[in-house]
Amino acid sequence: MTNLVRPTSINEVLSRLERFSSPEAQAVVDRFATRPSDVFICTYTKSGTTWLQQIVHQVRTGGSMEFQDISVVVPWLETALDCNIDPSADQPWTPRAFKSHLSAPQIPHGGRYITAFRDPRTVLPSFYRFFSGWFFESATVSLEDFARGLYMKGSKAGRHWQHLIDWWPRIGDHDVLALSYEDMLLAPDAVPPLVASFLGIEHDPETMAVIVDNCRRKTMVEHGSKFEEQLMREHRDPVMGLPSGGTASKINATSSNEVSDEILEQLGSIWADVVEPVLGFSNYAQFRAALPDPLNVRSSVSGNSGNSVSNSVSANSVSEH
Repeated sequence: MTNLVRPTSINEVLSRLERFSSPEAQAVVDRFATRPSDVFICTYTKSGTTWLQQIVHQVRTGGSMEFQDISVVVPWLETALDCNIDPSADQPWTPRAFKSHLSAPQIPHGGRYITAFRDPRTVLPSFYRFFSGWFFESATVSLEDFARGLYMKGSKAGRHWQHLIDWWPRIGDHDVLALSYEDMLLAPDAVPPLVASFLGIEHDPETMAVIVDNCRRKTMVEHGSKFEEQLMREHRDPVMGLPSGGTASKINATSSNEVSDEILEQLGSIWADVVEPVLGFSNYAQFRAALPDPLNVRSSVSGNSGNSVSNSVSANSVSEH
């Protein structure tokens, strides 16, 4: 038997990612029959997806932690079939809930949608850390190579900047709850009640207190094995030629983001070339300031200046959730 090895270059990573999901899994998405009660967590990668999966599941179950893998109870729509999950089947809880990285035009229509946006400057290092030790041997691919070779060009989830553009027209719709990841970090305990209200689910104060506690970073770190992509790794690692083991946790107690000035400048240039001509915002801070403020935290952020994000959540100092 051939020994499986992790990539040690960005080109190897890109080659393996070609086998990340199958055409059959995408075909299931294309013909998916949405129920009006279905809720889709629609984010770009590393933008609070796992956190929102946990919140939605806690809200609909009244605070149950009786699951082994969050991706089993809130499956990833685009890869469900590849992980032996039929996304069209009933789920044990109401409403059915799915994770997705699809853009607004691609996502099956007719349900309810929760989306969260995040600054590209902090998505990049979070994305890099998540791949390190799973899709490539730790320290063998530099953050700069990862940025230029994968993140800036776009992954299986598409291109981050286009994702923001595609979801922008939907943020005022009655069936869409639009948040920013930075706002969620400022008021984490307010997010579960907000999601419950959006989904029309009521809980007594005692139950909501349990739900809120189960969605805190501390609790999720303590139950880290539930958020390690066990299902995906079991079914797709062999297909992609990746060995077992390694690291894949999405919940980190601390984080360290070292993004060079050169890379930050390139991220800014992409924003200026892609987002600004379409939406008119010269940076992510302005984009965020124009979003709805259902968590009522925007008053703590100073205006619409390019420094408004860094005043509350530093681009090089963001914890993972």
